[in-house]
Amino acid sequence: MNQINYGIAFGSNLGNRLSNLRQAKRLLLHHCPNPDDVIYSPIYETQPVNCAKGTNAFLNAAADFPFSLTPQEVLNLCIQIESAFERPQKREENTPRKIDLDIIYAGTLVQNSKTLTIPHPRLYERRFVLEPLSTIMPKLILPSQKKSILQHLTDIESSEQPLRKITCTW
Repeated sequence: MNQINYGIAFGSNLGNRLSNLRQAKRLLLHHCPNPDDVIYSPIYETQPVNCAKGTNAFLNAAADFPFSLTPQEVLNLCIQIESAFERPQKREENTPRKIDLDIIYAGTLVQNSKTLTIPHPRLYERRFVLEPLSTIMPKLILPSQKKSILQHLTDIESSEQPLRKITCTW
């Protein structure tokens, strides 16, 4: 398999959220042939979206990872990492979690299967994904789009609260 750059969105709202993001990052790096080529966004604190009342705030970030893995292999890796953080595979949508990893894009690949849709189908509706991603890939135009990530962020119509940058290093 040739190397493909994958956009991965990170989220955590249980336990030590910053530690959770850092540990998930380390676990992903074990599978990355060129760890020095990974690009990381700042980490933002965000208010929950479409979650139950009283849900803790999230920490969210994005990264661009070069992997020599298929999209299904990256999905399986993300699921394994989430499971290591005790996230059940069968769960209600938008429940609190120690770690959430989503594949946002996989180079120029487009996939629509029962288990995986790339680019992520709700990417353009989520400030908590677009804003971190825009800091590392502002000019990226994903397949079947005419606008860049930064243009999508500028044009987003969202009721989300503004994001609060908490750190640039993780």
